Amino acid sequence: MGLFNLRTVYCSLLAVILLSGCSNSQPLLAVPEQVSYDDELKIAQISQQLSRKDLDTVTRMQLIFERGIVYDSLGFKAFAQSDFSYLLNFNPEIPDVYNFLGTYALREGNFDEALTSFNTTLELDPTYAYAYLNRAITLYRTGHYQAAERDALQFYQYDVNEPIRILWLYLIEKENDNKAAQNELQKRYDLINDKTVYSGNIIAFYLGKINESRLMQNLQQGVENNRQLAERLCEAYFYLGKYYQSKGDNERAKMLFKYALANNIYNYVEHQQALYEIKLLEEKEK
Repeated sequence: MGLFNLRTVYCSLLAVILLSGCSNSQPLLAVPEQVSYDDELKIAQISQQLSRKDLDTVTRMQLIFERGIVYDSLGFKAFAQSDFSYLLNFNPEIPDVYNFLGTYALREGNFDEALTSFNTTLELDPTYAYAYLNRAITLYRTGHYQAAERDALQFYQYDVNEPIRILWLYLIEKENDNKAAQNELQKRYDLINDKTVYSGNIIAFYLGKINESRLMQNLQQGVENNRQLAERLCEAYFYLGKYYQSKGDNERAKMLFKYALANNIYNYVEHQQALYEIKLLEEKEK
């Protein structure tokens, strides 16, 4: 799930490896997303515009923000963070900026800093949906499950038909009451208008309605380009990793988190959290 809406240049090549589709087969893969010539050109053009001395403040802010978003989508987090932090010198009341900065703090495990950023985002804009998700994940990581559940529920209520919102709510709720969370997962799944959407299959897998082979087969339906496949795989492998982790299979979970990372969908929360999950698992192995 993206942290925001962002149009990117799509690659037309689909590189898929799928044998029998079962958990012991070769994984379903996409070509990892790469920095394209157009991405580099866009950054260069924005930077060239910013070098002009006659730019008004509003235009300069817009260009810096646009460049920060491009940097973020390409995984250049330090450059993005620098641009977003610089924007606060012009205007310290931009909700998007605090949300971005919060995600960087969350990725690094700086939870107090992340909470401050997401709190500020929501103070400036109480309807900023993704700030509720990001704050919920921060609270989840720090063991504040009830508070996390409230934020995840708020995020879910903005769109009750989006399966990824249901999954995050479930992952948090089960820390409070696993059986009740499972029941709620079933209820919310039943309320989805269109269960054929690919991410709905992830919930179906969690509920035992389909196996992993069927999940990966269904995931390919309607795929139009490599970027779309990579996004789906980033999400699917992350939630599969969380599933096997909950079953005590940390080795398989770690492998699946690595598959989620391999797609290079840097601006997806699943990519960021897969990286953090691997860090936690490696710390346990020491």
